Amino acid sequence: MPGLSGFDLQERLTNAQLLIPIIFITANDDAPTRERAQKGGVAYFPKPFDAQSLLEAIGKALGGR
Repeated sequence: MPGLSGFDLQERLTNAQLLIPIIFITANDDAPTRERAQKGGVAYFPKPFDAQSLLEAIGKALGGR
């Protein structure tokens, strides 16, 4: 997403009142980033992450489990 961060996307979706679950995946894991991502009620995975955990988060985001 050239020129657009995940947080920018999250803000645009919120402003458009689109309730789309967002899963953040980042190589820049620090406390402020982690806290900001988790406030939005989204899944957050610092790299490297467990593939099974990601699949479970996707399932939950899609209303599965």
